[in-house]
Amino acid sequence: MGKSANVTPRNSVSADSEAQRQKMQMETVGRTEDIQVDGDQSKFSAILNILRKLVGVADIIDMITESDDEVERMLAVLAWWFSKLLKHTGRVHKPFNSVLGERFFCHWDVPSSAAGGSSDVSRREDTASSSITNVSVGTDETGDKLRVEYITEQVSHHPPVSAYTYRCSERGIEAVGIDHIKAKFTGLSATVAPGSESKGIFVTLKQRGNEMYKCTHPTGNIVGWLRGTLKVQMIENSYIVCAKSGLAAVVEFKEERWFSKDKGNVSGKVFRYNKSIFGDKIASWRLKDIPKTCEVVATFGGNWDQQVTVQRTKETERLLIDMAALQIADKSVKPLEEQGDLESRRVWEPVASKMRQGKFAEASRTKRAIEENQRTLAAGRKERGEAFVPALFKPDYSASGRPELLDNAPINM
Repeated sequence: MGKSANVTPRNSVSADSEAQRQKMQMETVGRTEDIQVDGDQSKFSAILNILRKLVGVADIIDMITESDDEVERMLAVLAWWFSKLLKHTGRVHKPFNSVLGERFFCHWDVPSSAAGGSSDVSRREDTASSSITNVSVGTDETGDKLRVEYITEQVSHHPPVSAYTYRCSERGIEAVGIDHIKAKFTGLSATVAPGSESKGIFVTLKQRGNEMYKCTHPTGNIVGWLRGTLKVQMIENSYIVCAKSGLAAVVEFKEERWFSKDKGNVSGKVFRYNKSIFGDKIASWRLKDIPKTCEVVATFGGNWDQQVTVQRTKETERLLIDMAALQIADKSVKPLEEQGDLESRRVWEPVASKMRQGKFAEASRTKRAIEENQRTLAAGRKERGEAFVPALFKPDYSASGRPELLDNAPINM
């Protein structure tokens, strides 16, 4: 959830709610980096939650269900997956720490790319430059809107774990997952990867017979400690698998070197695979490991923070997604006076208000007081022998990594 290290995007699509909340606070204050705690533990805290900002929702999610072509639906999911990486361009800032039980609700009202258009929009020659860009910028001639909702709750503090769900009822799209990461320091960099509780983002298309895509998170390498300006580089591999269609995609990131002039830092393939033979083996595959018996239906590559192109078999190359053309979609959040005591902006407003006033020492003291109160509450639960019970999600999420909302979850949307 939320108080993860903030990366200020250049031209991002709508990000996860807490990243956006942090961005608002950081840009308003402009001096967040002045609130610091010295030492290695501070460095660990500053980057520990950075992968959480990989959990995003874009207005281009509308395109995922449009095509009747299963390969194009996979490519639309892939474009959405890339779009959320934009939250990792720019600077990394020191975060707030989520409190146990903290929750956040918001929604986006975004233009519908399908309104008045073809049922197979994603097969147009100008897919990325028109369909995706226009939706993100908000140019919809009909004025039709789709509502995308985001719900999240911090369900564990040690280790820090939060459950989340995105949903777009009009398109029958739902995306769920668990935030949990691990960090490792190696010299002058830090590597942040998904933790054991995080199995990926699970995107379900209910209008396509509950077609589900498992999308794993990439690994981030945080560099720039000597320069004092932290930057995130994507490394290693990720994959997207749809068991129902028998399609998978392997995404391979190329580690960037400061002295190199690489033309591209990401490449990948979309291919058909035999589920009975390969099963979960795809999780360990690199591009060179894809068996020749798997039919490659598309290849893609470019720069994950600029442009990525795709080429289907026997077709011309086209733009999959242009990151620079995407913009943040405005989200709606209830005013503070209508929020519960554990909603994120309500919890952290005392700190944010001091920051906006430039009273950074007071902001630090207020932040410590909030965290100390959480320790007191935790000690009380331990003394009484009480376990924390999530208010929004069912507690049995660990095995599958797919949290489910309670039927009576108190959602304050």
